[in-house]
Amino acid sequence: MPRTATRHGPALVSGGTQVTPRAPFPAPNREIVSEENPLEVDVFYSMRSPYSYLSLFRLAYLNSNYNVNVKVIFPVSARTAKPGQKSAIGGRWYFWSYTINDAARTGRYEGIPFRMFNPDPILADTWPPESGSQITAPMDKQPYITWLVWLANAAQLQDKAMEYCLAVSPLIFGAETKVGEWPFHVEAAFNSIGMNYAHTIKDIQANPDKYDAVWQQNQIDFQATGQGGVPTMSWNGEPFFGQDRFNQFFWRLRENGLAKRQVPREPMVAQLLRWPSSPGGE
Repeated sequence: MPRTATRHGPALVSGGTQVTPRAPFPAPNREIVSEENPLEVDVFYSMRSPYSYLSLFRLAYLNSNYNVNVKVIFPVSARTAKPGQKSAIGGRWYFWSYTINDAARTGRYEGIPFRMFNPDPILADTWPPESGSQITAPMDKQPYITWLVWLANAAQLQDKAMEYCLAVSPLIFGAETKVGEWPFHVEAAFNSIGMNYAHTIKDIQANPDKYDAVWQQNQIDFQATGQGGVPTMSWNGEPFFGQDRFNQFFWRLRENGLAKRQVPREPMVAQLLRWPSSPGGE
């Protein structure tokens, strides 16, 4: 009688042949993970990415018990576009149309309030998707994205990048503001996390290199993952690209001895409608 393979030893298949199952994926950190030395993960995040936003609340809930380091980088269209040329992703007009529909659907599925941005955090000719030039304006002509990234960098320097994303991203994607008005609310959102917007803007203007150094290092760290899109969650050099990889990412952390805090941080958000369940979840 044929038998299916198991994780614990060879199994018989048709004809009596023995098959040795593959070893489990390596768990290199199992010996060192503890309450005092917990696993840490990096999340590379874009303020223009709907999928970054759709991953945010699960990452924030995870951060209540574990260490999640948010590193804001520039959007791929800004990172890859050259003056007068289509960006690497903008040239695929169908991707833009699909993203608009899929992001809204994903928000409903996950129970996350979602509305596509208006205005776009970057200045680009993307509409209508099938006939827009897909050309992104040069960075010195961008009204929003450098501003958003520099503010994120300022928050990161104060270990508040997660709080910043939670305060500002819902303005852009979460329908917390009237259509077309999210930029007018960024200052109040920034101040709400214990930062001082006026002082920060003055420091950015006086010391731009200080803030450029943060996103540039984030970009170097991001490139080291071998990925080109966001959100990318990275642990121990192992990248997980896309909000739809969160369950698999969480499973890998648990597989490697994820140490839950004995005294959790105060949750920044409630547990999401859909959260990884056993054997990979709580």
